Amino acid sequence: MTIDISLIVVILNFFLLLIILNRLLYKPLRGFLSDRQKQIQKDLDEASASIEAAKQLEQQKEAELKQAMLDAQNLQNRIRSDAEFKAEEIVNAAKKTEIDIIKHTENKIQSLTEEAKIKLETHLSEIITHLTSKVLHEKIDSEKDKELIARLIAERQAK
Repeated sequence: MTIDISLIVVILNFFLLLIILNRLLYKPLRGFLSDRQKQIQKDLDEASASIEAAKQLEQQKEAELKQAMLDAQNLQNRIRSDAEFKAEEIVNAAKKTEIDIIKHTENKIQSLTEEAKIKLETHLSEIITHLTSKVLHEKIDSEKDKELIARLIAERQAK
């Protein structure tokens, strides 16, 4: 078997081409693909970190919202409590004023009643004095007595 020299040159050229292609194309291409793979992985990691940060931010905002709602509810309860307290104070003040007015009115009624009693007693004493003087001046029988009483009543009603 004889190997032709041209076959050896072709094989050598093939290997030489493989070495050149390896150095010039394959290694840079493999490096580019490796760099690209690393960049993709880095981007995925950053995206995952961003998603995680967004979830944490969302949880933080939800917690802040819940706290704000609790604060608003507490504020509303405090305002309601203050309003109820103020309303109770107003009602109590109104009741005190009512009691004061009732006492004042009762005192006024009592005062007017006393004045009316005094006037009535004065008026009765005048009537009694008048009747006594009439009785003493004339002897009255029962008919004249009725007549005198009716006349005095009519006189008083006319005044």
